[in-house]
Amino acid sequence: MYIVLGIILAFLLMTVGVGMVPALGKNVQERLTVDEYFLSKRGLGVVLTFFTSMATWYSSSLFLGAVAEVYTKGIEWVFGFTSSALAGLVFVFLGPKIRELGEKKKYVTQADMYEDRFNSRTLGTVASLIGVIFMLPYLTVQITGTAYIFETFTDGLIPYWAGALFGVGICFLFIYFGGKRSVAWTDVFFGVVFLISIWSAVILIFMKGFGGLTQLFAKAEAQVPELLTLPGPKGVTWTYFLSQIWVIGLGGYMWPHLFLNMCSANSAASVRKAGTLVIFASLIAQVPVIFGALAAAVLIPGLETPDTALLMLVKQFAPVWVIGVLGAGGIAASLSTVNSLIHAEGVLIARDFYSKFTNKEAHDASVVKMSQRIIGAICILVYIFALTKPQFLWTILAQAYCGVTQFFPVTIATLYWKKATREGALAAIIGGLSAALFFTLGPVKSPFGIVGPFWGMLVNTILLVTVSLMTQTEENRKASERFYDFSF
Repeated sequence: MYIVLGIILAFLLMTVGVGMVPALGKNVQERLTVDEYFLSKRGLGVVLTFFTSMATWYSSSLFLGAVAEVYTKGIEWVFGFTSSALAGLVFVFLGPKIRELGEKKKYVTQADMYEDRFNSRTLGTVASLIGVIFMLPYLTVQITGTAYIFETFTDGLIPYWAGALFGVGICFLFIYFGGKRSVAWTDVFFGVVFLISIWSAVILIFMKGFGGLTQLFAKAEAQVPELLTLPGPKGVTWTYFLSQIWVIGLGGYMWPHLFLNMCSANSAASVRKAGTLVIFASLIAQVPVIFGALAAAVLIPGLETPDTALLMLVKQFAPVWVIGVLGAGGIAASLSTVNSLIHAEGVLIARDFYSKFTNKEAHDASVVKMSQRIIGAICILVYIFALTKPQFLWTILAQAYCGVTQFFPVTIATLYWKKATREGALAAIIGGLSAALFFTLGPVKSPFGIVGPFWGMLVNTILLVTVSLMTQTEENRKASERFYDFSF
């Protein structure tokens, strides 16, 4: 295990190097500007935009949570392909418009865009608050995943609490000094490490445990045939299956940190190309996860903690160096999301609350310094949350989608529907969120097996249309005309 520990520690040292170099390449005055620290001067090219979006998307929820889903529910996880492709299409079609708007009107966050379109500070504040709150469970899932990987792959040499601390501490270090630029470059590193590690591990498992892919499916059909059916076992229904596709697909790129990615690109063309690459990357990233989880279901059935199925499989069947490489890949998957989420939390609170309410006259350096303080506080808070060792990581992440999915209908209305009003948008977000939470966490079981966030989006859309049509005031008409008075 000391070899594994050495590989993981070497990976962490390289992470610090990759993250700190971009920060050290800028003088202090330049780093403390909003344009640089929040958006990397809107200068990310295709490669950086793609990797920071892809790596952020494929997190420990894929490495751990998705594995648990396949291990217990089977290949119904193919909805992950479909939803990822749909999310990529959202990125392709909405991203370029958002990027152009962001540059022309100096948007940083979704709140900026909603406030401008609907002339409503209240709407922007509500949207930002939802983003801040619902990113916290997302962050907790990623830190939990990081800690489990550290503990499992090192046989406890790095205990859970220390693994969580390592993950939070390293991300804090380069985010604090480098901002968005450091986040983007570490995501490139994380993405490459993750893809190499997961494919290497799964191929070796195939060869050692089965002799090839054909043999895997033959043994799965003989031992766990229920896992090869659609929509799958464990009470999974077609309504659940299909509604999940739409929730993740439409809501996936509504996360605040991914909005920042769109605004950080150097052109609309870069966003479009990066989104296209994301669609194809879904296949490259998810195929080995599905195969690996299915292999674990055959070779090591009955695990009490299916989140760790792939980790346990690799420890049992792969050589020690592969264990170390996969451990680094798993940590990379987690931290690639952690860094973006922590950075976005700092941006949203500093931009949407501090500079708009607490200190309206704040200059750039003051806003950035406040963001850095918030980043430190968020790191401490999430670390405390992670120490509770939450289980069923995919379920937690699915609950987090209750919030961000409510941005999709309003974003569509912002970009394409001139009759949308601030009253309609506000009613849509609040009503949709309430419905999503009610059918996800409330005492009533979601009707027809449809996931709660889907009901939320449905209620959201109905309220958006009906309330907007009922509030066609002169003030709302002028707000719409002012917003659309330029070429997209």
